[in-house]
Amino acid sequence: MPTPNTFTTIVHPFPSPTSQACAYELGPQNAKNSLVFIGGLGDGPHSVPYTRTLAKRLEEDRSLSYSFFEFRLKSSYSAFGFTRLIDDVADIAALVKYLRSIGKERVVLMGHSTGCQDCLEYAAPTHDAPAVDGYILQAPVCDRDAIALDMGNEHLEESLKAAKELIDTGKSHERMTLTQLPDFMQDTPISAWRWYALAAADGEDNYFAPDLRDEVAASYWKRIDKPLLMLHSGNDEFVPDSVDKKALITHWRELCNPGIASELSGTIPGATHKVEEPAAEDWLCSTVAKFLQSIK
Repeated sequence: MPTPNTFTTIVHPFPSPTSQACAYELGPQNAKNSLVFIGGLGDGPHSVPYTRTLAKRLEEDRSLSYSFFEFRLKSSYSAFGFTRLIDDVADIAALVKYLRSIGKERVVLMGHSTGCQDCLEYAAPTHDAPAVDGYILQAPVCDRDAIALDMGNEHLEESLKAAKELIDTGKSHERMTLTQLPDFMQDTPISAWRWYALAAADGEDNYFAPDLRDEVAASYWKRIDKPLLMLHSGNDEFVPDSVDKKALITHWRELCNPGIASELSGTIPGATHKVEEPAAEDWLCSTVAKFLQSIK
């Protein structure tokens, strides 16, 4: 008899820039549509608890005809320190192309944490990535702010100065020393380039800083030309208390093209970063299902 923690998945090997790439499908078999989950820093297939609950919800609601996909990116688990968002885009594009090739009618991308940055990067017209039918951003946090909560602004700026010196002297792929990183990242090798991208105000990953100028932020949000759901976690431990998450979501909606951002967007009541609370998880799953139902 299987243990309560086991689950069944269909494994899809698919052509990708990342060798031996596989996608893991949960939920109803032969579903017409696909919800593709993209985790954050340190995540990989099956590392975010609510994914299996969401897959179960999709299986129960057959009217949606969505199955749930997770997959291994080049940056998955502890590999994020030497990759870039554009590497993730290449991996995501390969999976979207594969899903289209097996007959999936709709493909929706759902980012968690840095997976949200991946979604906005995917939508950049310079990548010419295969079209998708919608985007969901859960916990779109500013990495710079999250890192400052752990190591303090002064230490952060010192570490960024060291990273910039390495980059400017042609040593962008050298590893940052442990004393230059926050405690929660010290078990992961991180290059100077990736560290600067994550933590600098002008870093290439800095999509969600609350203090971004409107003209800069709008240039990101206006990339999205398909239905968009934005969901901050109400009690996200990686967001400073000074940030009004609900107001920030409202402002981002205003920066989007008309009719793109869903009215379901907002904050998940009582949710921490990974939505590990049962009531918050249920709220998230119900809201995602409503959003998917709205995509025509």
